[in-house]
Amino acid sequence: MIWQVARVIDTGADRLTLGFSMPSTCSRCARGQGCGAGLLSALVMRSFTRIDLPSNADARVGERVRVGVMASRLAAAAAVHYGIPLLAFLSGASLAHGLSAGFAGQDLAALAGGLAAFALSVPLIHRFVPISVNPRIERLSCTTDDTTSSNS
Repeated sequence: MIWQVARVIDTGADRLTLGFSMPSTCSRCARGQGCGAGLLSALVMRSFTRIDLPSNADARVGERVRVGVMASRLAAAAAVHYGIPLLAFLSGASLAHGLSAGFAGQDLAALAGGLAAFALSVPLIHRFVPISVNPRIERLSCTTDDTTSSNS
């Protein structure tokens, strides 16, 4: 499992709203032993992430919890949500390039075809491909504000 520590921001009926600090504050990332999320988050400059998750964990606002996902499920979700749009882009570009053979602007048509296929694939994935990482949420007894992630 890959674990990330979060703070409970809000609670509801079988749901928790969790706040995750920037992964670069992770002690494992600081030692160069993290999962790489710190490097990725540095690119998008997001310092705080807020997520609503279904949960039956008995946690109160302000408490710290750890959220775990199986690495294999996370990898499968990433492959689907990044791989299918990439394949759609390449397929659309190839198809448009082939259909516009011999015309001026063939490369522009390929780019437009790729972008159109990409744009169509993203909402279709979210609607028809139910990939769930099924996060596991556990309360923590520690009080430190250090956000950590780990594999176990």
